[in-house]
Amino acid sequence: MSSCEQESHSSSSYTVILSPPPSERQSPWPAVFPIPVFSHNTELALRQGNEIYLREGTPLTSPRVKSDILERLAETMFAYTAYPNDEQRCAVAQALVDKHPCLKEPGSFSGMYGWQQSLKYKCGKYRTQRKALGSPELLINSLKHKLDDGKKPAKNIKKPKRAEVNYFPPHQPGETDETLENLRLELITASKRKDNVKTINDMMAQTYSLRRQEVVAQSPMVPELKERWPALFDPFQINEEFRRCTAVPLEPKFMFELDRHSPKLMQIFSDKGGAVGQRIKNLMMELIQDSGVSSSKKRDVTLKCLTEYMGESVQDLITDFHGVAETDVHKTLEAASMMIYQCQEPDAVGIVIDGTPVLTGIASISRACCLLIGTIYALNLKYPAKLPKTFEVFQRLFLGLDTLRPKPSSKFITLRNKLFS
Repeated sequence: MSSCEQESHSSSSYTVILSPPPSERQSPWPAVFPIPVFSHNTELALRQGNEIYLREGTPLTSPRVKSDILERLAETMFAYTAYPNDEQRCAVAQALVDKHPCLKEPGSFSGMYGWQQSLKYKCGKYRTQRKALGSPELLINSLKHKLDDGKKPAKNIKKPKRAEVNYFPPHQPGETDETLENLRLELITASKRKDNVKTINDMMAQTYSLRRQEVVAQSPMVPELKERWPALFDPFQINEEFRRCTAVPLEPKFMFELDRHSPKLMQIFSDKGGAVGQRIKNLMMELIQDSGVSSSKKRDVTLKCLTEYMGESVQDLITDFHGVAETDVHKTLEAASMMIYQCQEPDAVGIVIDGTPVLTGIASISRACCLLIGTIYALNLKYPAKLPKTFEVFQRLFLGLDTLRPKPSSKFITLRNKLFS
């Protein structure tokens, strides 16, 4: 077993991942959009149209075929997200004309602008149809479900912003708010018993939709969430909640990508000059002075250097305490909005959000960084105001999430270009 796997297993055997309930989406937006199979008549028309286009250059123009294609594409896109953005619609249109050249539009520079616009309107109409069927992630943005001071169509829209695939899912078949609330109370009792991981995980999966209603629609404070959902504040469940939300395994993905990119990253960091370069070199001294440094320590230093390289401060992410008891650390950080702390004596790493300790006893700084972004997704929180670029790297590079929108920052693009050059 690799060191990454060993660290990931340290809190619990969360590698046994259950199949998601049928009400949950199961995959993030794909790198290449899979064009679905259309109706028999449409597929036949496309086959013939492609042959004619390749032979004569004549595109296929059929309102009936176009209508069927748009309907099927909207349905397939909804399987990934209810709110596809411009870049995603562009990717779908590109995949469509690549597979079926006869659908390229004459007079259009890209041959697909009309398809992009048609998809925009079709997806809007498809959302209206799904809203009428009671889709929670669409109903939450309807005017009658908004507060009085927010009853404007474009105000306070609640939709995925960081590639969440199950941002506001419906209840599983047969479940209601009442049945899930009863299960939540049972879950509190179950979480007090030891050696109960599988039962707790099953109950957490079953109540996921109720929990998302709370964190998305109500935005409760962390202490209230800890009281109502104590089982969530555990490394195992943060991993599972992240998977439920994004369909991506948190720690295995994060640690694998961090280890994969670390050698090149450290080379890039060491070439940095100026005051930032000097701070990075000071951080690297931790590795130079310890010839027997562990893989965990290498990860910690890499992430600290990354924060400085992105033009942000390690002190805004991690606070070191020397000779201070962990309980006293918690008191000191009562005003902290979001912070990782490290005590040297005794050795302890933890996470504080809104002055509340949410995770303690974490094995390393790198694991704490990973669990912090998982907690942010689980609680639907914003990234730390002073660390947006560091968390952009966590999200886009290490977790591979949301590579289309919003557009990457210039610092991220520069780092990525150097990394893959």
